[in-house]
Amino acid sequence: MSKRVAKNFGLIVVWIGLSQSAALACTCVGPVSPNEKLRSADVVFAGEVIAESKVGWWSSWIKFKWSPPFIERTDAFYQSRTVFEVTTVWKGDIFAKTSVVSGPPSTCGYGFRPGEEYIVYAGRFEGGMRTGACWGNNKLSRAGEDLAAFGAGKPPAPNPSPQGAYIGRLIAVLMMLSLLGWAALLARRKYGVQKS
Repeated sequence: MSKRVAKNFGLIVVWIGLSQSAALACTCVGPVSPNEKLRSADVVFAGEVIAESKVGWWSSWIKFKWSPPFIERTDAFYQSRTVFEVTTVWKGDIFAKTSVVSGPPSTCGYGFRPGEEYIVYAGRFEGGMRTGACWGNNKLSRAGEDLAAFGAGKPPAPNPSPQGAYIGRLIAVLMMLSLLGWAALLARRKYGVQKS
């Protein structure tokens, strides 16, 4: 019985080891035309990087999937959120200041540099936008073919006023307080004032 367990364990170790070359490699499809990149992305815009921050620790040493390879080993890394001052939009509804999440270049992410202008291809993901090395992002100075194919584009939408969000939160807090007051009043009428 122990030889059988050792044999199965050895096969699993070899299988995981062989599958890691595909799991850890970052291989992008060869040259893709600007129109194909535009078609595959949810949003395409040009803008200058104004800020970058680490958004969280992403760690999953072993990931189980329903498709081959069924088990992948991944490395832990920080994702980064890059904030852009958007100048031109070719696809999607983008605000003048918008952010995109990406992993580090070592894990097929894309490394943006503050102060530089880029053309960004991104997809909608979990309420935000995500991009990577295979999306076709490029410095704006090197994106002549894309710019010629897309034309002038349109300006971004202005950022929404934060005042509206504050008013909505204030209304929610006032409604909650009034519900609590109403519940306390009903409880007081029903049970009266308790003396200790």
